[in-house]
Amino acid sequence: MSGASALGQSSEGGRRYEALDGLRGVAALGVLLYHLGGWTGRPWLMGHGYLAVDFFFCLSGFVLAHAYGARTLGWLGFMRARLIRVWPLIALSMIAGALVMIGHRDNILICLLMGLLVLPRIWVKSEDSFSPLFPLNPPAWSLFLEVLASALWFPARRFSTLWLVLVIVVSGAVLIGIAYGMGGVQTGWDRATYWIGVIRTIFPFALGWGCYRMQAYTRLSVPAWLLALVLLAVLGLPPLDYTATFDLVCVGVVFPLIVLTGRSDPHGLLGQICRFSGQVSYPLYALHWVGWELLLRAFRAVGGKGYPAAFIAGAVALIVAGAWVVLKAYDLPVRRWLKSRAARA
Repeated sequence: MSGASALGQSSEGGRRYEALDGLRGVAALGVLLYHLGGWTGRPWLMGHGYLAVDFFFCLSGFVLAHAYGARTLGWLGFMRARLIRVWPLIALSMIAGALVMIGHRDNILICLLMGLLVLPRIWVKSEDSFSPLFPLNPPAWSLFLEVLASALWFPARRFSTLWLVLVIVVSGAVLIGIAYGMGGVQTGWDRATYWIGVIRTIFPFALGWGCYRMQAYTRLSVPAWLLALVLLAVLGLPPLDYTATFDLVCVGVVFPLIVLTGRSDPHGLLGQICRFSGQVSYPLYALHWVGWELLLRAFRAVGGKGYPAAFIAGAVALIVAGAWVVLKAYDLPVRRWLKSRAARA
């Protein structure tokens, strides 16, 4: 998305939470529109879409606690399961990004190798300190941080609630200082501020983990369609003068409430929409940058100029459709194969 890898399947622990699956897709679409707004000079398109990454982190904390919190599984087995889930699309996005960037970037093979190993370029030079951590697929920074947060969370998953509260308070206090010092939480994706991304990940991830522990004490449930509208309204709000306060309220209050009240399983058409939205969310997030680059180059090749609205609308539809095709033709088959190999091993 961001980042997005609230990208673990919420079915891994037995219960799917269909509404949360659907909201993951809404957030992925928000990231796509936010980036398109920046790339095409339309900042109003999804003014706060960058906050979808923080929603992903919060959702990831909830989903992983649900799926793995009580399982007797070693750390290596857990990390193998997580990498089987996220790595195939990371690999595809890096290879596609390398093909797109050949001739436009030096050290392409080194960038590709590091991308395939999910290792960010964190060394900083003065002339490119604000370049992306993963130049072949810039949104992969949040995928790396989600994997890192998962790796740190698993050994601590049975810590007492007191320790969890302490993590939330300390990371929240640091994030408050960062947000007011930098004018918001829209940071952590580049080589100069990658360490801030760690704090930006820990706080909402811990809140999501806390939401899972709190769910036994609340029965409040909000319809999935209403939560989707709230999330879209939050992400779509135009840029504000008080961005730091707005960002912090969303990350610290609004997103945890959405996760806590979105634990429903819609049926019928709404359920089908939620399932489609959840399934397409990860490939949409992981591949939207390279998808846009390919479509833009094709548009320029046939003489297209500027960024007309019709082209942007068509690009959104094609990127979503392409994400679905990649899911069915590549991601699911590869993950099934990797799981079978792991089971035999």
